[in-house]
Amino acid sequence: MLPTGLPIKRVFYFVFIEKLNKMKTTWNDLSIKEKLAIGSACVAFTLGWLITGLAAFVPLLISEQGVLWILGQSLVYTASVFGVSAYFRSEAVQLRRDMDRHLEHMERMQIQREKIRQGIDVEEIPDKDEEE
Repeated sequence: MLPTGLPIKRVFYFVFIEKLNKMKTTWNDLSIKEKLAIGSACVAFTLGWLITGLAAFVPLLISEQGVLWILGQSLVYTASVFGVSAYFRSEAVQLRRDMDRHLEHMERMQIQREKIRQGIDVEEIPDKDEEE
């Protein structure tokens, strides 16, 4: 649902923000690629700790450094899978805030331009960032 009478830039931002608002939040909304990444990260995390716990009580044919290396690799992989998705989610939220702030500023500027064209005295409208 697009509002009518808006400039092309505004319509583009409106559509882009609508797509950001429909971010995937449930398991059923995820694609197969995302489900596989999350599943494999959980399996790697579990197996890394399982091998480490098992090596503490049962002598394995793997050296202690090998066990710690396996645990480290599983933790790095798990952190990269979950960290990348969290990073992009936070960047999308920040982008949404920046776009909203920019659109508000552009609307204030349009109002000021219209007042100037009509000969009305324009008072300085401070930005929200300047007030804080």
